[in-house]
Amino acid sequence: MGCKAEGAAQGFTLLGALVLLVFAIQMLLGAINAASGGNLDAVIDMLLAILLILIAILSVDACGYIHWKVAKSGTALAIFGFIAIVVVLRNLSFDIIGWLMNVGTLAGLMILIAGVLLIARS
Repeated sequence: MGCKAEGAAQGFTLLGALVLLVFAIQMLLGAINAASGGNLDAVIDMLLAILLILIAILSVDACGYIHWKVAKSGTALAIFGFIAIVVVLRNLSFDIIGWLMNVGTLAGLMILIAGVLLIARS
């Protein structure tokens, strides 16, 4: 399963990270617009959007596609995917069907699956 699992994990991670980046940028723009109107909850949304952008970048690094800060690790990738799901949902829910109905949680689930693939490969 060696090379095929690694390529599939990188593909899942890249697609999930791209979707997560688009979701986070959309969330960031909405938060900036809401913050300009005086909404204090928008500051939390801005911080969560920045966190999602960092998670997407670090997950691409953890899958081994680029070599920047994080070594290639399936465990780190699975943790990044789970954190992305929790950040998008803003609570801890293990409803898999609910994860599939939201684009942000689907991207986090793809990153989580990529981490499980890399863990199973070793």
